[in-house]
Amino acid sequence: MIRWHTLFWLLCCCVTQVWANDTVKNSGLILDKNNIKIWKYKVPQSALYGFKATTVVKSSLSGLVALITDTENPSRWLYRTSRIDVLMRDDVQQSFTIRVITDFPWPFTDREAVVDVKISQDAKGIVRIDSNESAFAAKYPVSDCCLRMPMVKGFWLFKPIANGMIEVTMSGHADPGGRIPVGAVNFLIQEHPYNTLMGLQNVIGDERYQKVANSHIKEPL
Repeated sequence: MIRWHTLFWLLCCCVTQVWANDTVKNSGLILDKNNIKIWKYKVPQSALYGFKATTVVKSSLSGLVALITDTENPSRWLYRTSRIDVLMRDDVQQSFTIRVITDFPWPFTDREAVVDVKISQDAKGIVRIDSNESAFAAKYPVSDCCLRMPMVKGFWLFKPIANGMIEVTMSGHADPGGRIPVGAVNFLIQEHPYNTLMGLQNVIGDERYQKVANSHIKEPL
């Protein structure tokens, strides 16, 4: 059974739709290490950068979706994510609403984001998981531990390549809110996706994910 989790990013669960076609201008490669590449890009009318990060792993598509939707174990691989609560889920529509708690380093207050997530697959077999701050976030009280992030946009893409290999892309842009220096937030553009994709590489081979069969996901032939 799939256990719902998120993506996220949460300073990693965020993005703008323009990356869907890889057409962002003023982007630049900032890291190429351990089979992980990260680009940053300028976001119009914002001092905060967005990011795109990629890696390649051996996995089924259902296995990757199972990892992203495993709410019980986010701290195993999703960088600085301490908890994910499922607030609403619709298995038929493959959509859900989650609360993501992000562990911010001292002296900053931890952050939470209430995010709507949608899973889809196109005619080419590419799986996309979109996340945005929920339109209904106001109905959920803010946790005592945290400040709520005012803006979160993000997606994952899982693109079959060949021989059981999948190109994994994560991309995002977020505003953590509060009094955090812009430079500190922009530093996470490299730190957060790199450590998250390293975590994904380390756990995606687990049987708990690779034995999952998702009836909504069509595997490559």
